[in-house]
Amino acid sequence: MTGFENEVVVVTGAGGGIGRAVAQRFARERAAVVVADLDKDRAVQTVESIEEFGGDATPFAVDVADARAMESFADDVHAEFGAPKVLVNNAGYTTAGPFLEHTLEEWDRLMGVNVWGLVHGCTYFGRQMVDSGRGGRVINVTSVAAFTPIPLSAPYCATEAAAQMLTEGLRLEFAGTGVGVTAVCPALVHTGIYENDDADAEDTAAAARTLSVAALAQRYVVHGPESIARTIVRVAARNPAVVPTRIEARALYLATRVSPGGARLAARVLEPEKLTGLRARVTRRGVLTRIDDYLARKLEPGQ
Repeated sequence: MTGFENEVVVVTGAGGGIGRAVAQRFARERAAVVVADLDKDRAVQTVESIEEFGGDATPFAVDVADARAMESFADDVHAEFGAPKVLVNNAGYTTAGPFLEHTLEEWDRLMGVNVWGLVHGCTYFGRQMVDSGRGGRVINVTSVAAFTPIPLSAPYCATEAAAQMLTEGLRLEFAGTGVGVTAVCPALVHTGIYENDDADAEDTAAAARTLSVAALAQRYVVHGPESIARTIVRVAARNPAVVPTRIEARALYLATRVSPGGARLAARVLEPEKLTGLRARVTRRGVLTRIDDYLARKLEPGQ
């Protein structure tokens, strides 16, 4: 596949973030983009942003976790546009916190969006692609959490690992049909750090300091949705199996293959409460105060 002009591209979770950037990127490649999101208003906003530069996009509201809704959505898309050339299963849901504090409702939502959402998209649109005889691309956006344990994110990691294996298994099954299947695994940009209601003043200050560091890293280091979108469009023109993105995700992927035990050890060391305790033991209070002042200045609006 070398170009997307006049090709139909379906993107789920396209109301913002990576999904919106992907929809915009495909539209700039002159594809006819189907913008799907749980929130119809956000889908419309994405379409309006595409129409501003003359792109072609149509909004749909759908809950990817709802099998009947997804089947109806796929039927509607097929009736209006025919079988898509590219499907980007981007919709995702995340939580963070201790395993024992996750409710069954949270588990249901995680499984519904992160696993069943992919099953529904791959089933209904994948069947259309195969039956069309024109081939196509299915791109499932998973996460480095699919192969790297993340502190306080066991349920999320479990669903992403399931999504990853689903993708790799489906790639084998679709081999020979002309439909390629790829897992794109972006690095996490936010792991979720929760405040402890029982924390004393020093713990509260440490938690605030950790959040400030995360915010600063997100501003200056973390890759934006546009860079992930560029990768996805490039992947759609080829057919690789697994694409960790960007360089830090590739490093994590390699590390888990070379030394799974080392990766698990690193995850334990990186638990927020352990880092906080280590920092308190090895750093003087005056130095921590200067760090707090520096972070506050750097995070001021306009800096």
